[in-house]
Amino acid sequence: MSSLADKPRSGTSEQGISAVVPTRGNPHMVARLLTSLRCSAQDLPPGTGHEVIVVDDSEGSDKDAIVAASSRTGARYVRGPRRVGAKRNVGVSLSRYSVILFIDSDCVATPGLLCAHLQAHATPAAPSGRPVGAVAGPTVVDKADTAAAWRIVKSSVVVNSPWSWPAKFQEVWWAATSNLSVRREVFTAVGGFDPHTYTVVGGEDVDFGVRLHAAGYTTVCAREAVVSHEVDGITTLGQFRRKLFLYGRACVYNCARQPEHAKWSANPVSLLVMTCAASLVVPRGRTVRNFGTGAVAAWFGAHAWQAKRRERTGLGEALGVTSVDWSFHLGIAAEAVARGRLALAVKRFNYFPEDKFVPAPPDDSSGASNRRREDISS
Repeated sequence: MSSLADKPRSGTSEQGISAVVPTRGNPHMVARLLTSLRCSAQDLPPGTGHEVIVVDDSEGSDKDAIVAASSRTGARYVRGPRRVGAKRNVGVSLSRYSVILFIDSDCVATPGLLCAHLQAHATPAAPSGRPVGAVAGPTVVDKADTAAAWRIVKSSVVVNSPWSWPAKFQEVWWAATSNLSVRREVFTAVGGFDPHTYTVVGGEDVDFGVRLHAAGYTTVCAREAVVSHEVDGITTLGQFRRKLFLYGRACVYNCARQPEHAKWSANPVSLLVMTCAASLVVPRGRTVRNFGTGAVAAWFGAHAWQAKRRERTGLGEALGVTSVDWSFHLGIAAEAVARGRLALAVKRFNYFPEDKFVPAPPDDSSGASNRRREDISS
């Protein structure tokens, strides 16, 4: 039997914007976001329709606090399933307006956010000639330079991520759903988010964007549509490692879901596991295992040394950055083994095919001409 989470809403809709906020727990962050969205709505032209829908599966006091915050700010509160993509589908199915904005509960809307998204959707075609299906705005990490853990991992894939792409490109292949709006008819045509991802969160935004592009649409970038991501949700290296581990698991999902965009990759963790397994059945197995372990340790050290030189930081901080990034490799290996898809342990999704991104003009102040190619996990 299908459910709201499985099917996006179809049919006509009113002109305006519906903000969908999936969440679980962290009621103080939700309250902060809802207050910022209410302030952002004040900048909309008179008569422009807008609404905020909170889709939540919290329990106990967290649920009560989120219900109260929703009521206080005029947002609509609804119960939803566990997976984030399925929550977004529920929000869209209950929404009224022609443009749907997805924003994460640990973000804060800027005053001009809603206006900027609607203005970007007013242009029917992108520079590439493709019809506009979605609009991505930058997600700026607030106080990243002063928060210790964020400062240490500033060169990792967590910070150097799709959050910054909308400030560097005119069009992107896919975009982070921390700050992404979609035209309702396009959302319906593409089929919404996959409600059956491997993980509760992670990978569903990549899958959605790739399918949107394959359907003939594009995601344009609006540098003025900014949200701030608060650092208080992730404050330690351990939390960063857990997030990268999750992204590694999501990478396996994306490779399985879109195999034509997966490529072979020398995953050091997977190779170490394979070496240890091989050592059990070959002559001189201990020597093989020791050699493999030493090679991977040297590999790790080389990455840390590169991070130290690149960021001009201490060796301890460089080891911390490398441990965060290698958690991504560990996530890939763990999920591939858990799914019985061992070939995916040495594959990686091609998140950044350059031919599918349209750079900003060379004279653009975003500095896109100096961008560094990122082969990232989220």
